[in-house]
Amino acid sequence: MKEVFFSTGPGPDAWTDPDQPPWLAQPAELPLGFELFVLSHLDAWHEYAQFRLGCPDRASRVCHDVLLYIAAWWHEFEDDPRLDRNAWEVLQAGVTYEQKRPEDSPRFMWKMAFGHAMVSARHELAAEEGPVLQAVAQLPPRQFDVIILKHFMRRSREEIAWLLGRTPSTVDRHHREATAALKHLLLTKGRRKGESV
Repeated sequence: MKEVFFSTGPGPDAWTDPDQPPWLAQPAELPLGFELFVLSHLDAWHEYAQFRLGCPDRASRVCHDVLLYIAAWWHEFEDDPRLDRNAWEVLQAGVTYEQKRPEDSPRFMWKMAFGHAMVSARHELAAEEGPVLQAVAQLPPRQFDVIILKHFMRRSREEIAWLLGRTPSTVDRHHREATAALKHLLLTKGRRKGESV
């Protein structure tokens, strides 16, 4: 089976090296357009986040994470006429996530980087020739994440639980469901091949 490399971009992967997440690999010099965007939005964003979260420190962390995310994807944000609306939706998602996030689970930027990597992984696997890889690409999101992290990236159930913000027993359940779904997908595909021959 071909080894597939999944990356969040240049630099280390967020789930591999917590001390060097990929956004720290961004260039120190940010585009002028992004700097202007930050200056014109940060105060209002912080006020909104603080109102929703009730804590200035948590509001600052969320605004920081959201702006890091926007900086990392600025090339996609900057030319979109809906820039303000799209950025506001990211902020709302970040604040909502922070409201529900258990204290020891990954912060918003980690979740966004992880989500991007999983979407890329699904596209890569769907384009592969092998039936197993194509079947993995068809799994529902949580099952897909668990299979990728456990079997492709060799993460422990505890690491997977932390990354997904779930308990180890929930990770085990997703793994059982994914294994059953893969067997079903492969058997169904095998039967179809047999009928068409």
